[in-house]
Amino acid sequence: MRVFATLALALAFALPALAEKPRIKTFDEAWKTTRDRFYDKKKIAATWEAFRDKYRPLAKEAKTQEELIDVTNRMLGELKVSHLVLMSKAAYQEHMLPEMGADPTPQVGFEAVEQDGGLFVRSILEGGPAEKAGIRRGDRLVKIDGVPAKKSERLEKAGSDPGLPWAPLWFVEAGDAESVTLTVESEKGKPRVVVVKPEPISAVMATKNSVKVVKYQGMKFGYVHVWHFLVAPMYETVSNAMAKDFRKCDGLLLDIRGRGGSPIVMNAILGLFRTGAWDRPVVLLVDDRSRSAKELFTWFWQKENLGPTVGRTTEGAVLGSQFFPLSDGSCLLCPVVDGRQYTRGTTLEGVGVTPDHVVEHPLPWANGYDEIVEFGKERLAIEVKRARVRAAVAVWFGLAG
Repeated sequence: MRVFATLALALAFALPALAEKPRIKTFDEAWKTTRDRFYDKKKIAATWEAFRDKYRPLAKEAKTQEELIDVTNRMLGELKVSHLVLMSKAAYQEHMLPEMGADPTPQVGFEAVEQDGGLFVRSILEGGPAEKAGIRRGDRLVKIDGVPAKKSERLEKAGSDPGLPWAPLWFVEAGDAESVTLTVESEKGKPRVVVVKPEPISAVMATKNSVKVVKYQGMKFGYVHVWHFLVAPMYETVSNAMAKDFRKCDGLLLDIRGRGGSPIVMNAILGLFRTGAWDRPVVLLVDDRSRSAKELFTWFWQKENLGPTVGRTTEGAVLGSQFFPLSDGSCLLCPVVDGRQYTRGTTLEGVGVTPDHVVEHPLPWANGYDEIVEFGKERLAIEVKRARVRAAVAVWFGLAG
């Protein structure tokens, strides 16, 4: 009996050491992968070992995997570049990986950002559970299942770059929950309870759901929100909408706010406008979280004068990157290509692309209102009227000739 008790005590003391190994291994894997694959060898050579020596002791002291990831991202953030972040297992496997396969996964269906001391709903998947439950852009997230939102275990970082000066994006993890009870405020000091039932959805589905025809000043505008450029179905959605849903529209609002993706998909969608597949006025909508391939898209769009751009200066996150899954299920996103190779030497990393028309876009208590879309409609109406005048003049000169 005494032997058993002694053995049990020894195992109890050994457990922390055993639990520490996968945590520190994650840190070491992230450090080594960054060293080996980072796009700028000169930039990393001078400081990378010193950063490891600075943060590894903190990583060894981490009590949870969440703390370990936080310490690792503090180290990665020292390089002050985009596309360099360690994503948790939940963020990668439940939030990012399904998108790369265009696979629907159970989600609550929105992202939030910390601003003015609170968490505010920033973007909502069209047709998703949150939208169906009445969650609106600008709502303050107060509680999740009765727990203060910032302390909830369901609140998960969405994989924002620690090296950029932007507040991180968050999502509410659905897990296997049949429902998630959210306390939100659409107006300050007026909380309401919303029950959201997670459903399988993806950004590809949300993009399809976003397709609609908007009536404005006697005109018809097509609208589509392309959430990312990761997969070919995004191109197919835009192309099909242009050929069918928007066939009788006077103009198009092309909303590319959100994450980046593949240059291949980017070029395919850009090609629809370069080749004249769409021959009517179009306004491009961007904001400060349009990033990566979305910024290249905007840069080419302006260079080729394909139409007005409306919104906010883009994020300034323009490096070619690759996902590196780690042994614990987390994933390192690491920049492997200098973005200037896509822009003929022009630097967009840390700079972004400023739209032709910059629009104020306050978030807290927005109550679903979207200034960028509304200004985009105004701008598109002007472009349609101008196109009509040009067409009338051309007809007149043709008849006169």
